[in-house]
Amino acid sequence: MDTKQAELEISLIKKIMEDSRLAVYEQSFQGIYWVMVMTPAILINYLLMLFNTGYRYIGLIWIAAVAIGITGSIIIAQKEKRTVRVKTFAGKLLAVIGLSVGGANIIFSFASAAAGAFNPIYLVSVDSVALGMAFYVISYIQQLKSLKLLSYIWWTGAIFFFVFPSIHCLLFLGVMLLLTLWLPKLEEKRTVKSV
Repeated sequence: MDTKQAELEISLIKKIMEDSRLAVYEQSFQGIYWVMVMTPAILINYLLMLFNTGYRYIGLIWIAAVAIGITGSIIIAQKEKRTVRVKTFAGKLLAVIGLSVGGANIIFSFASAAAGAFNPIYLVSVDSVALGMAFYVISYIQQLKSLKLLSYIWWTGAIFFFVFPSIHCLLFLGVMLLLTLWLPKLEEKRTVKSV
């Protein structure tokens, strides 16, 4: 009886891992979409600050990026709802993690910019802590070493920019978003080829 229970549990864990990889790499465009929307906004913000110009547009850039992100995300979710008939537990779990971190980062942004709860120069560090947590959890669900490594880099970057705050944290954020998007895909492809 114990052997059958153990085999059943191992089978369930294996199914969750396979489902989570399918949910991210084959079925959902949400994460890719948000990176495609936010990375240009981050890099434009960085360049405006670096060249000390266009400060009055920074707030508008962020409002537009978040509005475009939310609108597109709703549209993508509606399309996926119509086309994806089977919702896996792992897919739902990954979606909840993404929504939680996205919501937290929007709250942090509001707390920093509108409420003045903390200096906006620390916003990237705060966001990086949340993103590091999310990718650390996802690394265990998907069993991807690259996500685990990237979560450590998110946290290291957060600590660095807490200690040495500068506008270059925006460049770090933009580059990390791109790495977080592409490195796990490369690892996934390499893993599939070797199997």
